[in-house]
Amino acid sequence: MMQRLILLITLLVFACDAVAQQVAVVTQAAVLRRGPSTTSKQIATLAAGEVITILRHGKKSGFVRIRTQDEQVGWLAGQSVQLLDPTEVHVPTQPGAIGSAPRVVVDSGAFDSCSVAGNAVQVLVQALNRLKNRSGEPQDVDLDSSVTLTALLAPGDDSHRFNESKAVEIVGYVYRVIPGGRSETANCKKGDPVHRDSHIELTASPTDTDEIRRVIVEVTPRWRAALKQQNIDWSTATLQHTIEGHWVKVRGWLLFDIEHKGEAENTNPGGDRDWRATVWEVHPVSELTIVSEPQR
Repeated sequence: MMQRLILLITLLVFACDAVAQQVAVVTQAAVLRRGPSTTSKQIATLAAGEVITILRHGKKSGFVRIRTQDEQVGWLAGQSVQLLDPTEVHVPTQPGAIGSAPRVVVDSGAFDSCSVAGNAVQVLVQALNRLKNRSGEPQDVDLDSSVTLTALLAPGDDSHRFNESKAVEIVGYVYRVIPGGRSETANCKKGDPVHRDSHIELTASPTDTDEIRRVIVEVTPRWRAALKQQNIDWSTATLQHTIEGHWVKVRGWLLFDIEHKGEAENTNPGGDRDWRATVWEVHPVSELTIVSEPQR
């Protein structure tokens, strides 16, 4: 009887945690702290308008435990946040499409004063940025059906394994979604959430989650803006709430992001700084669809 009671309490706690995770916006500049108190150590100052995830409500303290888009976790004063309307999150039914409209027109020139080459100085990086900022929507004829998540995860030096002129459709489990770097030259080093990529980390299964077993696929600001015009929300915060912990089918262009060659297991075996399986990415992503778990 006691064991059943403990199990019930545990399930209720997990249920409460799941309910508590809500999308909110910071309404005024607020200090993020390590604990639910004004005397707790400061972590950062969040600006008004920043989208956050509420993890837990501290009922007695008046603070809420939150996660920022930079993956910082801490406590904010409850009066400085406001819940977003759940309809703004666009949570899809599962399985179902959250992906592209029939035709997507992506800006092929400068985007918010940032050229397709970004603000890179080196010619090689400019060329890489042009690939990252591709605006053409992949067609069926562009797809390389031999490229799967398993193929991307295959060990060994894969520097010349695939072709950047090809597109792919792969299925994987979304381990997490996080904002891209603030200093990406492809985005002219703009650090706000709207102008940063969304990094989606795919794994082969919910249990196969080591850093060096992850494949990175990226949503770019250009594609996000184009889809927003058709009322499709690909903001990092929304993707965190719609696809994290789900299986997805991803369509987009292949990219060998050579800037990370020293941080991938396939090209830097056993490296202390490795945080991904391969330098190959799907970048930019043009379609995202939540799917059922693949049959083994």
